[in-house]
Amino acid sequence: MSELALFLASNLLVLLVGGTLTMLSYKAQRRLGQRNLRYTTLGFALITISSLVEAVYAPGIGGGHWLTTGQLLMLYTIESLLVGLGLASIAYSVLRH
Repeated sequence: MSELALFLASNLLVLLVGGTLTMLSYKAQRRLGQRNLRYTTLGFALITISSLVEAVYAPGIGGGHWLTTGQLLMLYTIESLLVGLGLASIAYSVLRH
């Protein structure tokens, strides 16, 4: 398998699992009416979005070519920020429960 195919497959996996967790969390929040589950839903959504940002940003900015060091650092910064915020949101939800 090529590197691009592995990249796309791994991002698709994160999108499917993250999207499923986001949807389940949202349904649980609606069913149970617990406010802290909103933060869980937000956390899963942010983590899932981080994968989308990577999948769109890398080929889109690089135009199919290699990204510069600055572009890679920006990509990693945005992705890490989204994952960190998502995890913080999930932790906040757990601590409030």
